[in-house]
Amino acid sequence: MSTARIGLNRVIPALQQSEDGQVVAIASRSLSKAREVAQSLEIPESFGSYRELIESTHVDAVYIPLPNSLHREVTVLAAEHGKHVLCEKPLALDADECEEMISACRSSNVWLMEAFMYKFHPQILTLKEMVSAGSVGKISAIRTAFRTAQTDLSDIRYKRELGGGALYDLGCYCVNVTRLLLGDEPIRVHGAARFNDRTGIDETFAGTLEFPGLEIGLFDCAFRSTLHQRLEVVGDRGTLELPAPFLPGDAPEILKHINTGVDERAAIETANSYERMVEHFNECILDDRAPSYPPNDGLNNLRVIDALFNSISDGRN
Repeated sequence: MSTARIGLNRVIPALQQSEDGQVVAIASRSLSKAREVAQSLEIPESFGSYRELIESTHVDAVYIPLPNSLHREVTVLAAEHGKHVLCEKPLALDADECEEMISACRSSNVWLMEAFMYKFHPQILTLKEMVSAGSVGKISAIRTAFRTAQTDLSDIRYKRELGGGALYDLGCYCVNVTRLLLGDEPIRVHGAARFNDRTGIDETFAGTLEFPGLEIGLFDCAFRSTLHQRLEVVGDRGTLELPAPFLPGDAPEILKHINTGVDERAAIETANSYERMVEHFNECILDDRAPSYPPNDGLNNLRVIDALFNSISDGRN
């Protein structure tokens, strides 16, 4: 669905390299653009509207990298036509929209999965195992950061009506991985933001999440910054650190710092997060089994994001 860069550069190649998936069609609001991309990527069919692709009998599932404001509408339409849905994060603009998407997919007996590719990388799987095993003791805090050098004000990330903003685009990762590692939902949140004067989107967002076990999650995300990502798990016996939690690159690793002063560095196998994600999605469809991360996880993530926005004294600017 669309000729968005994330699809062209990441997800379509991953699908084409997967064992069980084929990219049989691409749609754009511009038929000429769809045809151009289809020819360059050797995709058999191209359509000048999203509905045409959804109505195609050759399509079993759709990938949606559209602006956040269109996720609900297109997902519901796809579900009504019996298509499984892999949808970019966040699943919707708010929890109410997400509930409608989940209900539509459940009613049509199709799978809905959020495209949080980072969760399928071995470094996150290994980190989760280390946290669960008490590798650094009782967790007291998880600190995350995700910032990019996004400065183009014409980009959809800067368009409020399309669901732009740093929290939707980057902070959602921080919220998600904190919830994932703690295996729980926050009971209280607080956010602070700086809004762009011209576009009204949150250009910088910082937040705290308080959990039932007294753990605290702290995060910040921002546009107009150098690319920076970090994840630190703080326990009473030491810390675990991921220098690149969301975009691991070619040298993923986990750093372990112990209170005794003995540091360890665990090299992690290199993997393509997008390939792992789409292979899992393919398997869910072919084996008719629920995704490892069900859409309710995306719903709960949006509930936290909703609460963070609501915690700001002047709302969303």
